Amino acid sequence: MDRLTIPSPAVDMTGRKHSYGWLTPALVANVQFRGWTDDGKLRHASYKGLREDTDEAAVFKLRR
Repeated sequence: MDRLTIPSPAVDMTGRKHSYGWLTPALVANVQFRGWTDDGKLRHASYKGLREDTDEAAVFKLRR
């Protein structure tokens, strides 16, 4: 992942108070979660691994 490191997030992350490492959005992860919070965060998220069968351009958040 060292070659994917970038200095700032690829999306707006206002209100975050923690220090993170940022990567170019080129990998697709399989994440299981219970739902979305009112402020747009994942509820009870669990990382399940990287997906190699999906193009990152095909991944998006459904808006209801």
